[in-house]
Amino acid sequence: MPSPATSSRRAFLLSSAGFVAALAGARAARGDAAPSTPAAATFHSRADLKAPLVAVQTRTAAAAPGHVFVAPFAAASTNHGTGLIVDDAGQPIWIYQSDHLVMNLRAQTYRGKPVLTWWEGVVDNGYFAGMCVIADQSYRVLKRISGPTGMQPEVHEFLITSRDTALISFNNAVSADLTAYGGPSEGTIVEGVIREIDIASNATLFEWHSLDHVGVDESLLPVGATWDYFHLNSVDVDQDGNLLVSARNTSGVYKLDRASGQVLWRLGGTKSDFALGAGAAFWYQHDARGHADGMLSLFDDGAASPQDAPEPVSRALVLKLDTSAMQATVAGSFPNPRGSSTFAMGNTEAVAGGGWFVGWGTVPEITEFGPDGSVRFDAVFPDGQWSYRAFRSTWVGRPAGAPAAVSVRNANGSVDVYASWNGATEVARWRVSGGAGPRSLRPLQTAGRAGFETRIRLWHRPARVLVEALDAYGNVLGRSRLLAT
Repeated sequence: MPSPATSSRRAFLLSSAGFVAALAGARAARGDAAPSTPAAATFHSRADLKAPLVAVQTRTAAAAPGHVFVAPFAAASTNHGTGLIVDDAGQPIWIYQSDHLVMNLRAQTYRGKPVLTWWEGVVDNGYFAGMCVIADQSYRVLKRISGPTGMQPEVHEFLITSRDTALISFNNAVSADLTAYGGPSEGTIVEGVIREIDIASNATLFEWHSLDHVGVDESLLPVGATWDYFHLNSVDVDQDGNLLVSARNTSGVYKLDRASGQVLWRLGGTKSDFALGAGAAFWYQHDARGHADGMLSLFDDGAASPQDAPEPVSRALVLKLDTSAMQATVAGSFPNPRGSSTFAMGNTEAVAGGGWFVGWGTVPEITEFGPDGSVRFDAVFPDGQWSYRAFRSTWVGRPAGAPAAVSVRNANGSVDVYASWNGATEVARWRVSGGAGPRSLRPLQTAGRAGFETRIRLWHRPARVLVEALDAYGNVLGRSRLLAT
């Protein structure tokens, strides 16, 4: 570790172009072709929106309640992203499009209310420059959190705590002489940084730097001119209020004292404080999360690249930690159902009913397992897109705007009315009313919601139509503008 006298910290944001290029190169080495223009669903009523495809392969009644949250992106893309909430048929419910990268879309709670959060960033002179976003149930942005001057949040963690604070991950570079490790004399070590920020005031309440607590000798990554020795990729609040940190490039999980930052124990890696039972070893993991009764879940990538894969198949892994005997044993292991290996990203989320919802990262798949390992839900991105994480959560969305509708004349004299309402989760049916003008409208036809956009065919063409969104009880949730047919 470099001494303070010979090193200086400066803001370091991982190169977005370099990150994507590395992933695309590894993908090519594996033989997967990245589509230059991925196919997407398009809509008459919202021609401005395009949704990456989610193809559901397995759908069962045993799946946990809620919707699926993903943010698919193409490996070759650095300048646009999409956040998606989809139903169990793979149909979009909410589509968020940005000229920036979008990652880590999920539902959380802030000030006792449900919110959506995500990371969004741009490529600025070859570097990630991002922020963390909080939006309410109407999809209005409540807060954008950036970092201090010269340092901005990176993609790996944005966790809202029960204190209404946010745990956010950053990267920081330290100039160092790396000759002792086989590197250059004028090198750079990238360390992981955690900040706990009061969301309301932006005040930093806690800050942790990996180089102050974890030596570079724990890294499994070969040294280079820029050495990302730690690669912090998740932060969680454990059951006792202390922090759990996952570091990909040490293959280790660290428990930190939330007040002092001291490492309380190490799990995995080269200096594990736990004896690992049969099948409990993991490599290059992501998303370590603490649960009741000493359980810890993580996503075991099992590979640093397609060429460096200590495990042939990636898996969701649940460990039972005995902190008295300092032993870790397997409580659940859920390998990829297609035998695929992930070399980056991925997550394991506990869901209702004892199941586990798994995003496979650089494998374009999503799977929900029951506690017995049965597949309760499974989907793929047909164009091979990746999603940093994937989640299942209950969510009620009530968009601030009105439903969208258009009418299209057909050659046989009929009219097709297309209706949608981006983000509305409570729409059960659509009712079309028509007439000569706004004062003569009468109900003409009602149709059940059929995915993001519903088509209602009218065999007799009125001069004007209006579309109403109805809930399951027939209450009107919203009305479109009056349309000429």
